[in-house]
Amino acid sequence: MPLAKAEIGDRLWIAGYKSKDGINRLLGMGLAPGMAIQVLQNLAGNIVVGLGDSRIGIDGGMAKRILVSDRPFDYLVEVQEVNDMETQKTTLKDLQINQQAKVAGYEATDSSTQKAYKKKLLAMGLTPGTEFTVTRVAPLGDPVEILVRGFKLSLRKDEAAALVVEALN
Repeated sequence: MPLAKAEIGDRLWIAGYKSKDGINRLLGMGLAPGMAIQVLQNLAGNIVVGLGDSRIGIDGGMAKRILVSDRPFDYLVEVQEVNDMETQKTTLKDLQINQQAKVAGYEATDSSTQKAYKKKLLAMGLTPGTEFTVTRVAPLGDPVEILVRGFKLSLRKDEAAALVVEALN
């Protein structure tokens, strides 16, 4: 359902977006698929949501394009791509040095450790659609260093295993 139809007090999870317009702005605010939000106000379709300790105002037009669910998701994908995802999953450990890729989503897991890694990776800017380059790999494959959003990030095997990527070259 669109966020614009949410009621005050609803605790929802972002499922995806109806269109790609404004996605980067939403992701930059932390409104990525899989994130939990709480509706604080709904004034004629203009929404104020709580995301952790932050409050974010969303106009009615944008709120109609954000799809939400009353259930959490185990993995992150954009809703319009769910039916098209027949491709083989690629993880960060499958990439070579200087190879470019983008974040496609996260592995489904019941492990509390993997769920914690997922939250950390999202907080570090590894949201779906984010492009990055593998810059270094340690001799035994752990850790892997990537260049993402202008900074270098080193990920251990356990952290990298949660990340599903799509190779660009």
